[in-house]
Amino acid sequence: MVPALRVLGPLVLFCSLAPNGFAADSRSSSESQRVDDYVGRQMAKHQIPGMSVAVVKNGKIIHSKGYGLLSVEFGISAKDTSVFQIYSNTKIFAGVATMKLVEDGLLTLDTPVTEVIANLPPGWKAIRVRNLLTHTSGLPETSDHPSFDKLPEEKRNNLSDEEGIKLVAKLPLKCPPGEKFSYHRSGYTLLGMIVAKQAGKSFAAYLDERVFAPLGMTATHFGDTEVVIKGRPSTAYNRQTGELRNWIYLFGPTPNPGSGLNSSALDLASFFIALDTGKVLKQQSLEALWTPVKLNSGKEVDYGLGWSIDEHQKRKVVGHEGGGSAWVAHFPNEHLSVIVLCNLNGARADEIQYGIADIYLAAK
Repeated sequence: MVPALRVLGPLVLFCSLAPNGFAADSRSSSESQRVDDYVGRQMAKHQIPGMSVAVVKNGKIIHSKGYGLLSVEFGISAKDTSVFQIYSNTKIFAGVATMKLVEDGLLTLDTPVTEVIANLPPGWKAIRVRNLLTHTSGLPETSDHPSFDKLPEEKRNNLSDEEGIKLVAKLPLKCPPGEKFSYHRSGYTLLGMIVAKQAGKSFAAYLDERVFAPLGMTATHFGDTEVVIKGRPSTAYNRQTGELRNWIYLFGPTPNPGSGLNSSALDLASFFIALDTGKVLKQQSLEALWTPVKLNSGKEVDYGLGWSIDEHQKRKVVGHEGGGSAWVAHFPNEHLSVIVLCNLNGARADEIQYGIADIYLAAK
């Protein structure tokens, strides 16, 4: 769904690129200063209003700061506690939620979706839970149905998960499950319904109970642009036309399992500390999350169970991109995690997080 755009009035953006915060570990002051300098250059290069960064190494936060403005309209500085929409970074938590159910014996990655959700098309029997997580289900999108564009705009923006899946169910599969990797939303919508059914509570409530609350992630909540989220301005920004505009992102009344979370750099740092120290999932489950999916042909795709898989400086790195503005990266063998949250769509957070990672990977 393409977000609407709204123009901001005249403003002065880079009144200050000074960091708002401090390094959590004074021993890394040299690296932190290099991060400050690097982030300042990147913000100027990409004209990013505000950003939060956190770096975790060996179970400790060694850098955690906010830079620039969280809200241009009100001149509010970004902090490491500031809340940003994290968009598709949400998918890593969908993977975690699924593996929690697997560890509890309530689901398997090879469970057919038709065994969990009633009244799905018989042709979906070959779709497994892992197909939903890995974007290999062959499912079309809700918006592919001819009647979708004929719906009133308010209805399109407020379809329930069940209504959306009913539209998808009327369309043929794009390909047999496992044949192709095709990044899409509908698979995660169905996955959210499956998690809710097996957990006996909503997808959002399950994540809050099993992940967010135990880890003290009090700034992490579901909600699109229309939802009032404490600590988060109502919108982010973009520069598609050259001038700064509001970025309106809507996805309906149900917490979106694929792109609906809001979080802070500090909350995400807490998550990666817990993940890296075995407090979120068993090692076997983490390895499943971070194993590249194999298509029916045997070809591997650089994507796991809700996690992208990459290599940087000959090191394995897992994580995800979100909305062209946020990126989380975890180097499992180096026990290093980098969180970059920006409030500008198209901020190149992917490049920025690798630039920050290089500072710590090179440190002796």
